[in-house]
Amino acid sequence: MTSYSSTVIQSRVRPVVRAGQSVRREVLLENARHCADLVNRGANAFGSRLFVLPEFCIHGFELGVSTSAWIEASVELPGPEIEPLMRAAQDHKAYIAGMVYERLAAFPGRFFNTAFIIDPSGEVALRYRKMYSVTGKTTPQDVYTEYCRLFGGPESLFPVLDTPLGRLGVLVCYDIHFPEVARCLTMRGAEVLLHVTSEARGPEHFDEGGGAWSAVRKARAWENNCYLLMANSGPNIDSDLPPNVCHGESQIIDFTGRVLNKAFGTEECLITASIDLEALRRRRAGSRFSFLSELCPAAHAPIYDAAQGWPLDAFATRPSASVAENKAMQSSVFASLVATGKVISPE
Repeated sequence: MTSYSSTVIQSRVRPVVRAGQSVRREVLLENARHCADLVNRGANAFGSRLFVLPEFCIHGFELGVSTSAWIEASVELPGPEIEPLMRAAQDHKAYIAGMVYERLAAFPGRFFNTAFIIDPSGEVALRYRKMYSVTGKTTPQDVYTEYCRLFGGPESLFPVLDTPLGRLGVLVCYDIHFPEVARCLTMRGAEVLLHVTSEARGPEHFDEGGGAWSAVRKARAWENNCYLLMANSGPNIDSDLPPNVCHGESQIIDFTGRVLNKAFGTEECLITASIDLEALRRRRAGSRFSFLSELCPAAHAPIYDAAQGWPLDAFATRPSASVAENKAMQSSVFASLVATGKVISPE
């Protein structure tokens, strides 16, 4: 299938736990049912085969909630909490991307921010665990050695799903600011990147060009010769946070960095655009702006190998105790960059 309709869902989010309160597990299913209803509407209205939901579409988000509460609220994949989405994928022969807080038996006492893709058979066909996040959750690089042993080596950090709709890869929220994530997914074959995100309002989002977050999304699409579908959270309900804490503005971007469709505002909505795989593949096969065929990874590898960045297995023996501990690690890494002359510390 070289051309098809895709839909990004800017859904409202509702937290399953609020600060100082018990986990409301019934909200997990309510959120999943609501998301499935939006998929059904999009399939009926547009005939879309690919749907992208925002980060926290199942769990919501809230400030002041303890790590232990988020662990309690976490789910296994697949599980009954996402069954409505699994049925919707079967009913419409569609692929659906979303996100949950996930617990893994191999890593007790931890939780992961995990994006997933459900295939038309209703199975969870891909799991991508968020790489970059200075929060209380665990990332694959925190437990790198054991993670690679369990899931199949370094490639397991960047899974790509080969489908009739093209090769699909997922990245989550803050990951978009690290070109290495999108590039690794692309080097593993991704043609359509699904950016599952929940971006709060801030000065970095607003200028005449749409802000830094929008700029890097266009750059990731352009430099990787890929489509990029970004689903941001809509209104925040039943929460201590403001209803419009997220800026919305979900987008579908083509391989030239052009915005094909965009949500104007923060309300719950669906946006749709056509994905033309043959046009993308022609661009990649050409000699002009075909960056993938010109890239020389071996020239860059020694610089990366010598860099002193965030260490692998930083929290292999125990999970990070708090956001503060992650911030302390970040400060330590910055100090080493200053000491080696990689960056200059401000006065």
